Amino acid sequence: MGGVIAGGINILENEPRRVELKKLVYYNSIVNLIKLLSILPLLALGGILIFRSSFEQIIDEDYIKSATVALWISLIGCGLSYFNFVSNYKKSIEMFGLEDPDQTESIKRIRLFGPTISGYLFIIVSICMLAFGLWFGVLFILMGLLNA
Repeated sequence: MGGVIAGGINILENEPRRVELKKLVYYNSIVNLIKLLSILPLLALGGILIFRSSFEQIIDEDYIKSATVALWISLIGCGLSYFNFVSNYKKSIEMFGLEDPDQTESIKRIRLFGPTISGYLFIIVSICMLAFGLWFGVLFILMGLLNA
């Protein structure tokens, strides 16, 4: 039974209502997500730094400073996450060779997070830096707007 594969989705020809999802490569999807998430703090930080004088007329300077620090932390978390994912992938190529679609889930997990617990913890910490930095950056700006 043949079908058309579009973006990881196998649409069967004979059954138009049935859609079958294929497993995508974890590394590419996660790294692309981190790349997209790194754009948000970069744009927000750039906007705050460029339009700082305009923001200071509306928002108290303390809130702007706090948001700037939070967005810097988020940007550092993005860089650490991306670096860790790339280094884990390079290490896994040395350990297991090139990626094969029929590999087990444990090998795919090792390709993404690394073979050690410290790798898992480092990724968790860097993603938390990214998430909490974005959260607190937006929170400080909203608090400054509500306090104005």
